[in-house]
Amino acid sequence: LSWLDGMIEADEDYFARHGEPLFSSHTLDLSEEPLKQNIDTCVHYLTRLSAVNCLLEVELGASGGADEGMDGTSAENASLYTQPEEVCWAF
Repeated sequence: LSWLDGMIEADEDYFARHGEPLFSSHTLDLSEEPLKQNIDTCVHYLTRLSAVNCLLEVELGASGGADEGMDGTSAENASLYTQPEEVCWAF
């Protein structure tokens, strides 16, 4: 993810010079990817960001909203919302 790599490189450079990250956090939405791939990728980036005191917000799955193109009228709960067991597994 070259766009995220570039922002993290800026954080790392800024942190090396100033002792704090350039950004306070980043958000990574890989909710359309398989859960394991999503988490593995997020772990990679969180490891880098933790080193410069920067947070990472991750999107595990669809939240059932307009952003995902869902109106929620005909889909099952499990396909609309991140499930508790997915959150526990990610944690």
